[in-house]
Amino acid sequence: MNNKFMGLKYTSLKKYYKPGEKYLFLGNGMNQLDNPISWDDLLREVCRRVKVNVERGTKPYQLFFEQISFDIDRSKLVEDNVKKLKQIMGAEALKLQPNPVLADVINTGHYAHYITTNYDYCIERSLMTFFDPQKGKHLKRPKYSLYRYNKVNDHKVWHIHGECDNGYKGKLTNFSEASILIGFEHYADYLEKIHNLLKDNSGTGLAELMDNAQENWVHLFFTRDIDILGFGLDFTETHLWFILNFRARLKRKGAGLLNTIRWIIPEFTMQSQQERIDILQALGVKILLVGAAKGNYKAFYENFRNTLA
Repeated sequence: MNNKFMGLKYTSLKKYYKPGEKYLFLGNGMNQLDNPISWDDLLREVCRRVKVNVERGTKPYQLFFEQISFDIDRSKLVEDNVKKLKQIMGAEALKLQPNPVLADVINTGHYAHYITTNYDYCIERSLMTFFDPQKGKHLKRPKYSLYRYNKVNDHKVWHIHGECDNGYKGKLTNFSEASILIGFEHYADYLEKIHNLLKDNSGTGLAELMDNAQENWVHLFFTRDIDILGFGLDFTETHLWFILNFRARLKRKGAGLLNTIRWIIPEFTMQSQQERIDILQALGVKILLVGAAKGNYKAFYENFRNTLA
């Protein structure tokens, strides 16, 4: 590539690319096929359980969660209230069982590993019926989920927004549901940690940062093919947009990125998603539109699964 955009020579990232290790990035879409529980439903249930009478309206989830955590009991530390909220959310998510469509996608064998924003263990339960969340954890971390994944047979499952059971128990900060990412404070701290994995104040390049870093999910966005499915890519997910934007800048600078990232959505949502599509395409993310009758998300997932056969 012509390096007219910069005077520095960037270390190529080509050697880090592994085309045989494809990742599926899974959002909450499949969980809503049979027994749809939206984020609004979950937060309404949380409010009911803690007896807080507030409405979300158009408030971002992260800030609405902070509002709830302040309103539960103003005589307690906010951290105590946050723990209570996350324990309720974790207990609800732990009840979820995988939709058969998820198992169908997994059983194609197309994907070696998985990334998910979900707190539940539907992916793991599709891979192993009697999955024990206490087992198979890599590098336990109580709150942040950069380095922790669950190993299920030969598969890695990264819960990048936290999970129901992080392997810790009992303490105010080290409790099982502490890694659940929902509040504004948690998001802000997480973004800073992600930033430090990609950019160094000393000017160290990404290749050297990768060489010296522990295994983490952030670097996968620069080294693996990733399909994003059942995830709306809300504009409040600033950490993910930061990664995609930084990746696009590196590509423009000739950093030798070979991996492909695809956002997979139903064709019938194209018009409503046009703003995201425009930005993602500018950032070098490919868009895969899958045909299905309007509103038929089950058919959308089934039709996508058929593309993997």
